[in-house]
Amino acid sequence: MPTPFARLVARVQACRACPRMEGRARVLGPANGRVPAAVLFVAEAPGRLGADRCGVPLAGDQTGRAFATLLRAAGLDRAAVFVTNAVLCNPRDARGRNARPTAAEIANCTAHLRATLEAVRPRYVAALGQVALAALARVAPHGAVLARDVGRPLPWHGGWLVPLYHPGPRARIHRPLARQLDDFRRLGQLVAPRRCRVRGRALGAPQRDRAAPVRDAVAGGASSSSGWSTAT
Repeated sequence: MPTPFARLVARVQACRACPRMEGRARVLGPANGRVPAAVLFVAEAPGRLGADRCGVPLAGDQTGRAFATLLRAAGLDRAAVFVTNAVLCNPRDARGRNARPTAAEIANCTAHLRATLEAVRPRYVAALGQVALAALARVAPHGAVLARDVGRPLPWHGGWLVPLYHPGPRARIHRPLARQLDDFRRLGQLVAPRRCRVRGRALGAPQRDRAAPVRDAVAGGASSSSGWSTAT
C-alpha cells in the first residue's frame, strides 16, 4: 500500500497545471528529505542549474552551496530535514532564465504544499523568503513580515513558523550572508533542544535553557490547533 507521501509524489509527477512548467522536473520525491521530519524548509522554486537538473531542492548550484553552509551553521543534518519549494517546477522567462513564480503558479501548487506539510508533519517550518511566506499563507494565515520577523518562531498551524531570507545571491542585498548565518544559528538553537535530549534535558545544555519557554508553548498550545500532528 503506497504511503500518503508516495501518493502525493505520484500526483505531483502527473501534474500539468502550469503551461510554463511543461517539460521541467517535478522536484518532489525521496531526495527532498526525511518523512516525517521535525524541520521543513520551504524555498521559492527549483533552480535552472540546480534542482531542475539534479532533482534535489537547494542543491547543485550557487544557492544550494550557500544553503549547505547555512545548514552547517545551524548544526542541522540535511538527511534529517525536509526541503521543498513553493512551486515544484522551475519557472523561466522568455530568455530561459530563472523567473519568479506567478501568483497562479503558486496557487496551483498550494494543494501540493498543504499535502506535503500533512505528510512530513514538521514542528518547525522555515520559510526561505517572501515567496515561501506567501505560499504558506495560502495554507493557513500567519501575518508574518519577513523584514520584521526574520528568525522569530511564530505559532502557526499547530507548530512554529520561522521566517528566514532565501539563500540565493539576490537576497544578500537585503540580508548579508553573515547575518543569515546568525539567523540559522538561532534556528539550530531552537531546534536542538528537541532533537538531542537526555531524560527530558537538552544534551550538553545547562539545567535551565533559554529554549524551554518555546518548547513548553509547543507542548501546551500547539496541540489544540487545527494543524497536522507535529513530528518529534
